Amino acid sequence: MHGRDSPGAVSACLLGKGGSTRYVQLVTTSLPLRIFLASPGDLSDERQVVLTTVEEHNRRRRTTSDVVFEVVGWEQVRGTALRPQAAINELIDECHFMIVLFKERWGSEPGSLWGYTSGTEEELFTGLLELGDSEQPMRDVWVTFMAAANPEQRVTQLREQMVREHSLLFEPIPGIRELKQRLSERLISWETMSKRPRHVDLISSTGREVLRAAKLRIAGEKLVDLGQPEIGRANLHDAAAIGGPAENLAYAQLLARQGELDAAYDSTQIAIDQCLTGVSELYTTLTAEAFAAQAGVLRRQGKTNAAVGILEHAITLLTERDPFSNRVRCRILDDLGIARQSLDDFDGAEAAFNEALDTRVAGKIDSDIAQSWVNLARLSVAAKDLPTALARAESANRHLKGSPPTALHANASTLSAQVQLRLGNPPDGVTHAEKALALNQQFANKTGEAIALLLLAQCFRANGDDARAADRARQCLQLNREMENEKGEARAQWLLDQLGAS
Repeated sequence: MHGRDSPGAVSACLLGKGGSTRYVQLVTTSLPLRIFLASPGDLSDERQVVLTTVEEHNRRRRTTSDVVFEVVGWEQVRGTALRPQAAINELIDECHFMIVLFKERWGSEPGSLWGYTSGTEEELFTGLLELGDSEQPMRDVWVTFMAAANPEQRVTQLREQMVREHSLLFEPIPGIRELKQRLSERLISWETMSKRPRHVDLISSTGREVLRAAKLRIAGEKLVDLGQPEIGRANLHDAAAIGGPAENLAYAQLLARQGELDAAYDSTQIAIDQCLTGVSELYTTLTAEAFAAQAGVLRRQGKTNAAVGILEHAITLLTERDPFSNRVRCRILDDLGIARQSLDDFDGAEAAFNEALDTRVAGKIDSDIAQSWVNLARLSVAAKDLPTALARAESANRHLKGSPPTALHANASTLSAQVQLRLGNPPDGVTHAEKALALNQQFANKTGEAIALLLLAQCFRANGDDARAADRARQCLQLNREMENEKGEARAQWLLDQLGAS
């Protein structure tokens, strides 16, 4: 539940015949805002106070506000193959707010990938990570320290770190009455709080800089998208050095785009190893993404059969059908279709692409739908069905129209150039290929840049401009040599030979 749209009841005043007033119950479309309640086991009374206070708030405000709060916690977790704490973390993914209560105890070790020393600590850091993620619903994390005579050392250390680093505001609360009062005040402020991503600097009890790693990763990805690949790469490198699977996958993706396939493979393997630290972490979206990323590198290394096997395995790791899992599933289906296409299994490729398209149409996200149309159009080009390719390319561009430039826009432009060239319209091909080249340069995608340069050379040649064709082919040759892409080198060299410009 990521929104606020779900049935609920509010009172409404209606005018009846003769001006009489009557009150009725109207059904609203507001979903509850979910609050995750985290605490060690010594706060059962305080947990009950939170539940009671939220219930009282909902009753008190139902005539003046359409906002309803719902408290969730470990009690909602049922039987699962996941590590218990991992299942709890999935609940956090659906929450808009988090309350973290500490008193005397720190809590028990959860067997986590990051080595957290208590389940409550892992919940806190999960919430803080999602607070900094614009795509997650988490809007605020409220940390409280209840008065305690002899708090455990790690509780004290966490509090002292927050004070020392000014990293996260917390509230010391002397007793139950004050907890109730301050929570009531906070609930009112939460009714109108919107999502504003905030990054928090806080080091876990193990000394691992989970939050700093995530911050570096997000900043690095943004810098690359903004056309600053070198600074972005430095951030992603540092994030991978101190981070977990997500950081190593982000770095691997950039390395692969820049043609450093061996290094990209190594980074994906680190991510897989991190995911599989605990056997129970196998069936997660992150693990599926890690395997899929490695398969992508293998495919580009020419090991396509191995890539297909890994991708088919990756899909089996996705056991949920929530929107996020579906997006990951579709990306893996994209890669599977591309791999099957490179093996000339056109039927298998189309089946994978269409499955992804159907899922995306149901999700109604234009950019994702465009990706499917790009894939299907490429398949039509490979099958030499140019009218279908053109129609599919137009569908992709229609769904991308008006959105900010991304790597997908570059891919769509490359595709349009390929289709126009094959249809005998090299001037239109040049227009699309130049756009693809500029976008790929902006996003530091050297592989895409090399493809665009070769397309430009082919379009110029078809248009009778051999001089510019040779110039672009030489640039393509040099770039492929830098990436050690032998197939790309061979294509560029062949074209230069045809032009008599070797």
